[in-house]
Amino acid sequence: MEIYIEYALMENFLYDGVLLWLAYRAAKVKTRAWKLCLSAGIGAVFAVVYPLLTLPCWAGILCKIALGALLCLLPFPTLRARGQMKRYLFTAALFFTLSFGFGGALLGVYGQLSSGKKIPSLWVWIGFTLLTAGGMYLIKTLYAKRSIHSACYDCTLYVKQRNISALGFYDSGNLATYKDAPICFISPALLYDLLGDEIWEDERQVCDETVISTLNGDKKVRLYSGKIEVKAGKEHVCAKAYFAPNKNMIGREYAVLIHARILEGRAEHNAID
Repeated sequence: MEIYIEYALMENFLYDGVLLWLAYRAAKVKTRAWKLCLSAGIGAVFAVVYPLLTLPCWAGILCKIALGALLCLLPFPTLRARGQMKRYLFTAALFFTLSFGFGGALLGVYGQLSSGKKIPSLWVWIGFTLLTAGGMYLIKTLYAKRSIHSACYDCTLYVKQRNISALGFYDSGNLATYKDAPICFISPALLYDLLGDEIWEDERQVCDETVISTLNGDKKVRLYSGKIEVKAGKEHVCAKAYFAPNKNMIGREYAVLIHARILEGRAEHNAID
């Protein structure tokens, strides 16, 4: 069997480089390209040299774990700074998880397809590319959900003698007001749950109407006067507000767009990624 060292180095360099890059992106670790290439290069050389070594099974496992930990360590100039050790451990855990997950997936899929036959490397690269794209999509999706949840608060809406609880999203871009009072947009379903059949029987609940500017032009909306209570940590922020139904809220994880003024100045908003 012939082994082309340059091909083995290139493949392992690309594999390690992509896995390290995914781990850094997922852990939000910023590093220079040359450090990433250096880590991938060390991993590629080790992958080529390792089969030539005669080591006990336990020693080989420890050697691989130590090398993986070293590859993840290179982007960190020091671990003494606050939070760096935790970030490093998280990065290493992600790298090992991705390595086992990608390796197991490729071996499982291609092992079944090959049935003992050799598979062209092109198909392995296609599979690896698809797994990489899927990993990036999953990382972006998880961070998007994290960003949304970090700005969500439990709310209670009051209109006359009725109240209802819902999940609200702090929208720094919601600056709509009416008569100097904030307007909170809510889903039509939540409005119906709050007002019941009275929303259809007559318009006595409607306090007024106003015009708001949207991407599709000016739009007239109905306003319902009430009060909103937002649970922000240990605090309960209460404010008079108008509620306006918005069809864009349908299908969202939250049912209320909290006006920026209601929670303005809170430190949590400045920390949202």
